[in-house]
Amino acid sequence: MKTIILTHSDSDGICAGAIALSRFPDAQVFFTKPVSFLEDIRACDADRIIITDIAITHKDIPEIIRILEDKARDGDILYFDHHPLPDSTRKRMSEILKTYVFGEASASELIYKHYQNDIPAERVWLAIYGAIGDYEEKTEFVRERLNNWDARALHFEASMIFLGMKDNDFDDYDSKRRMVQTLASGKNPSDIPGLMDAARRAVTDEFRLYELVKENAEKSGEVGYVKDVYSFGFRGPSALFAATVTDSRVGLAAFLRKNKLDITMRSRDYSVKLSELAEKAGDAVGGAGGGHSHAAGARIPLDKFEDFVREVNRLLKTM
Repeated sequence: MKTIILTHSDSDGICAGAIALSRFPDAQVFFTKPVSFLEDIRACDADRIIITDIAITHKDIPEIIRILEDKARDGDILYFDHHPLPDSTRKRMSEILKTYVFGEASASELIYKHYQNDIPAERVWLAIYGAIGDYEEKTEFVRERLNNWDARALHFEASMIFLGMKDNDFDDYDSKRRMVQTLASGKNPSDIPGLMDAARRAVTDEFRLYELVKENAEKSGEVGYVKDVYSFGFRGPSALFAATVTDSRVGLAAFLRKNKLDITMRSRDYSVKLSELAEKAGDAVGGAGGGHSHAAGARIPLDKFEDFVREVNRLLKTM
């Protein structure tokens, strides 16, 4: 049975993908993301498709549901995710897919719990690494498992993933695919050649990034932002630092991508639901957005950045 794993390329997606590959070692691994998921799932041809850690942008929901429904007639589709979706969409997914697992936990935790009886017990470390990398380590499951080992060692290993993959040596899909394969084989992140050195370089770069953001950040209302600042691969910290140095509720880091702007969003105020902000503000300016409550992003037309910032400020007044 031909099996394809579609997963996100962040640390949670890498660990969730590695857990899936541990269960299905002959599977092919591909990476996708919300803004390209529609085209990627449309092109996906396999008897079994495993999807992990992929949000669905609001405007793509009807077409993605139609595609999933068509593909589910001829094969098995298993979806493990934790991104917000309308209740009606989650209900429909559970009806048409062989397996649909949604929960308020990392995708790594969700897929590990589903396959834990079919894979080596030590793969729980991958669930923990993915949870730490996605700021989802406060769940009861992860807290209990952290008590079984030296939590400092597990945090160290997790940091190898989310820091090391920001380095140029590990930021491409082929390198990340090798990471998934290595982790699925039972090795730890620190066993991956070059990853520890890459993580160390990334820490140094993050401190340099803070100084760059401090010099270039601007503020509009309750939004701090930077545009096209060299981020060393740290788009999330770029946005967070923009909020920090401008004393704003929300930070944005905008980057030119072909004929669009990619916007990364972070907040120091956990009462702000960034996924809702990204989705609504993105839709308002003819783009698309989504993500987590505390980490989100959008892709918008090149000339709509100021409109996007105004819309974010307007929405913030309701939160």
